[in-house]
Amino acid sequence: MSKPSSRDLTSKPSGKEGVDYETIFVRKNRGTLLSLVVLLMVLMASFFFLNKTINWAKELLDPPGERGAAVSLTLPPGATTSGISGTLADLDIIPNASAYEWYIRLKGGPEFQAGSYTFHTNSSISQALEVLSSGPNTPEQAVQLRLTIPEGFTVSRMIDLINNTPGLAFSGFDFENELRVGYNSSGVLSNQAMVATGVIEPYEGLLFPDTYFLTEESSAEDLVVQMISRFDQVLLELGYSEAIERVGLSAYEVLTIASLIEREARIPEERGKVSRVIHNRVASNWFLGIDATIVYATGNNNLSAADLRVDSPYNSRLVRGLPPGPISSPGRAALEAAIEPASGLWLYYVLVSEDGRHSFSTNNQDFQRDKAKCVERNLCG
Repeated sequence: MSKPSSRDLTSKPSGKEGVDYETIFVRKNRGTLLSLVVLLMVLMASFFFLNKTINWAKELLDPPGERGAAVSLTLPPGATTSGISGTLADLDIIPNASAYEWYIRLKGGPEFQAGSYTFHTNSSISQALEVLSSGPNTPEQAVQLRLTIPEGFTVSRMIDLINNTPGLAFSGFDFENELRVGYNSSGVLSNQAMVATGVIEPYEGLLFPDTYFLTEESSAEDLVVQMISRFDQVLLELGYSEAIERVGLSAYEVLTIASLIEREARIPEERGKVSRVIHNRVASNWFLGIDATIVYATGNNNLSAADLRVDSPYNSRLVRGLPPGPISSPGRAALEAAIEPASGLWLYYVLVSEDGRHSFSTNNQDFQRDKAKCVERNLCG
């Protein structure tokens, strides 16, 4: 029997003489397909977010929808780009202050002139810049007429003041008629003042007391727009849009408190304490007992016994809590005190001196003692 020969490792595979090859089996890789799907999804997501970002950026420069209500704004000398942008954004004239500032940095802006401008809410940044480029309606150096509305004035007294101011192109009647038309309202208060029940004058407290610059052609509407725009500007600066969160009352209720402070506090450092007494009494559902509300309802500065019993929602001796609305136009200091009352437990105050100084107390016993001194000094009845 022959011996089997050993295998020659250098020989070529049988069946394919002269061919040296290796068979390789390639398995289809599912990971490759999955990677392509993931890459496609990433690209689609990137495109989606890029598109959203572009649209977002466009809306920062040009918000959707038509321009809104007219807003008159007086820009003082020395106003900075950031100051102007912040004011325009706060009043909803432009969508975003930072976008305005970057636009100015990239494209430049017009030479700024101090004075009164008329913008519109929901404007694009380019539209706002066009207003600035056109120059003010009443440049400060060309102001011809000044109208100063004192703090604490009622709408009725404003009408009388306008009637007695020479040079105006409109009368107090025109001014009142413009209010009755009701085209202009506070953006901060929305329609709170217009729907409040029992209010004698819906615009009471909404016309900010200040000095306004007018020309011989200025209309009653021009003045109303300026006064309400200035009012909204101050309320935004003081945080009235967050009134509920800050003091638990609506912006209109806090405005009503401010009007009471304007009438009651004659010493500046007492505004915060008077505010605290009113807030504490409102929180306790007490009678405010502030006779200025009765004066407003009756029109009588010297109240009679019959006046004190008048059947009116403004009679704070007979009706608990706040009156239906403001009783005057409060200034900035009173508005600030109303939304930032001093800390304390006071529930009473009474006059102790002819200069208007009050004594504050936390209980009726101390109040009665202080009131006796007030009567003794002929400061109260």
